[in-house]
Amino acid sequence: MRVQPLCRRNQLSRFPDIRRLFCLLFALCGVSIARPAVAQQEFIVELRNGMQLGPGTVSDTDSISSKSNERVNTGNAVSRSILILDDGLRNTYVNRSIRNVIANRLSTMPAFEHIELPSAGEAARSGNAPSIVGQLGISSFNKYGRRTYSLMTTRGRVDVLQGITVLTPLFAKVEVLRTGHDDFAWDQRIATTSIPAQELRDILYQAVDLDKSSDWLRLVSFYQQAKRYAEAHAVMSEALVKFPVELGDRAPVLTQLNQLFANQQFEEIKLRKKAGQYQLVGDLLGQFPLDALSGENQLKLDAEIKMVQQQVLLITDIVASLKEHVAKLPEPEQQAVLPLVQEMSDEINFDSAARLDDFQRLRRDPTIDSESLVAYALGGWLLGSGAGLDNLAVAKSVLRVRTLTQRYLTVGTQAERQQILEELRGEEGARPELLAKVIQSMQPPLPPPQPSPDDPPGLLRLKIEGSDGSLLDYVVQLPPEYDPNRRYPCVLALTGKGFSPELEVDWWCGLNLELPVGEYRFGQATRYGYIVVSPNWMTAEQGDYEYTEGEHARILACLRDAYRHFSIETDRVFVTGHFAGATAAWDLAVAHPDLWAGAILISPGADKYIFHYLENISASARNPDQIPLGTYLVYGELDGTRSVSMMGSVATRQLNPNSTILYDALVVEYHGEGRVRFSSELPRIIEWMELSSHRRIRAKQNIEVRSMRQGDRFFYWLEAPSISADLVGNPYQFDPKRFAQFDARILDSTANGVSVNKIPSPDNKAIVWLTPEMVDFSRPMTFISSGRKSVQTLEPSIEVMLEDVRQRGDRQLFFWQRVIL
Repeated sequence: MRVQPLCRRNQLSRFPDIRRLFCLLFALCGVSIARPAVAQQEFIVELRNGMQLGPGTVSDTDSISSKSNERVNTGNAVSRSILILDDGLRNTYVNRSIRNVIANRLSTMPAFEHIELPSAGEAARSGNAPSIVGQLGISSFNKYGRRTYSLMTTRGRVDVLQGITVLTPLFAKVEVLRTGHDDFAWDQRIATTSIPAQELRDILYQAVDLDKSSDWLRLVSFYQQAKRYAEAHAVMSEALVKFPVELGDRAPVLTQLNQLFANQQFEEIKLRKKAGQYQLVGDLLGQFPLDALSGENQLKLDAEIKMVQQQVLLITDIVASLKEHVAKLPEPEQQAVLPLVQEMSDEINFDSAARLDDFQRLRRDPTIDSESLVAYALGGWLLGSGAGLDNLAVAKSVLRVRTLTQRYLTVGTQAERQQILEELRGEEGARPELLAKVIQSMQPPLPPPQPSPDDPPGLLRLKIEGSDGSLLDYVVQLPPEYDPNRRYPCVLALTGKGFSPELEVDWWCGLNLELPVGEYRFGQATRYGYIVVSPNWMTAEQGDYEYTEGEHARILACLRDAYRHFSIETDRVFVTGHFAGATAAWDLAVAHPDLWAGAILISPGADKYIFHYLENISASARNPDQIPLGTYLVYGELDGTRSVSMMGSVATRQLNPNSTILYDALVVEYHGEGRVRFSSELPRIIEWMELSSHRRIRAKQNIEVRSMRQGDRFFYWLEAPSISADLVGNPYQFDPKRFAQFDARILDSTANGVSVNKIPSPDNKAIVWLTPEMVDFSRPMTFISSGRKSVQTLEPSIEVMLEDVRQRGDRQLFFWQRVIL
């Protein structure tokens, strides 16, 4: 069993100093905080998808494009229908219609500390800031809040002296200081979390009067508002030593800060438990400073510890009980099931124990014999919770089916697969409804590769052969305590030119830090338990994204190979990238919307297919509640590529649609920033990804999409064998007038079937892929295509099921049958 009993509080843990561990965690990963009002009224905005934004000042606009001609003509835009929420660090743009914004209320939060630095008097106030193409070098801030910044702009290289002029718990206002050379007004905002902790402390201590007790209290307030409670505690302790008389009545603040920090730690523990990091949870709970919590949270923590301990004891008891019942079986039956029982004993944990709910519920019932109870346990392990399988012979057949299925998905020749199919057809456990559960519950068919001793824990490197025979490589970062019996959400992270896949892993998972207790990452994907897949998708000769089918094929081949090696929750795969990788991610999102839960686009470009495919990710007029996927776009106000990209125009269309179209779109513009990586936005991005609304749509009721490439011909459950040549072109000779349309819908349950209204294949042929979510296989089905109606009786095919899983790698959503119309 993988779960170890919790440490007692007085035992040595792997983390002997829990306070230092959590201080490091919250300093590195940042905390998503809100900015209360400082002058104007500020608002909290709640969106239809569950996201809450703000507080911030609210205004509106008709376009976010930087091109004047696009601001005049925004297509379907309704005047000033884009809402802007400004929290001082960035503008967040959303569609303000009542279909998207469900609440817009005044914030009641108190004002943040607002510390002005002496550099404010030296800031340049004239001259226009250039458009920024990239960073060339940035020095650290000195104690006066000054640094040098070298950047590539549309004017060429520029070197400036910058100074922090205003500092708040959310952002620092950084401006160009007058030097008499290359001065211009530039109001750049950076997240306070992006300033290293020691640098921030030095700047704050220099900015205030340390001989005034009131300024020390301002520093305590600053850190407390930033939710950096340990640092607030340290400053308060120092202040009490320096001003024992003046601040003597403030000593209880230390207790309050300890409670706030302990509550923050407790929330982190609950997050790690949700992510399946049970050993870490056990270590942290075993060393948790219970007395630091408020009375209410002490009870909650004590209940949490007892619940985990009870789960450990229950799992131990379940395994022992199962072995007792197996021992009562005839010897041949024991030998047949012992390998699986040993597997269960070795691998069961808090997550997979739920598969044995039937056995746990019934094991003390004297009317149920041992053979049936063992069948319940084996069936639950092989088929998932609630399988209700009480026949041991069928359970053993299901075990053989799992073994045969694993072989089918990994052997290389068609002849071998046909032989396995014949064996499966003779197994009672291979009935389609059982086979489907086996596929969904089994571990990945291929094992993960062996890690390199030189790589950080959980970082793996893989190579595959592409469809063109070229060798493709990609890296995978697994979350802590990865368990192949648990499914994990996934990030497909595409790097830009000149950047490595490992850099994308670091952005999402945090830098790998060598601590006395081991090597750890503390980034958002690590904390929330995501698998990060990052392919090396660009060729050596390539300078930018080229919108080709070959690029799509290389990227998707790596993703599908990852499906075969790792336990990925395919309903929660997010495509993302930086720079050229973000452009590729955007194109993949609109070209293959059926693959993704969402798209996160950091400093992208946009052109060609992204603009013309955009409605592929909108809700259709016939089914306005099914939005295919959400997009989260982040860029800098001074990003120099905006003037040569359609990014602003595309984003405006998403935010400013007409009454029949709705997108799930969030657009974020950082004040005064250029083309950078925006790691400070990651806490809010992961909050958006965690929304329950961000799940892949499995059986889309209505398909209304556009295609302009031969490879973009499969959408959800509808496929064209090919697309008429006169309807598609190539990205190097892009013709916006050539496009193909797909239009189909799932009929109501009475009709039980599918209607295909438009299919762009030369002979009007359509391939429809079917699942039980779409149709009832026990009844005749109605199919309508190009005005022709047919009624057919179809049974699920285990060959179709297995081939679909083998080719696409998706073990959560696979098709049970197909029909050619």
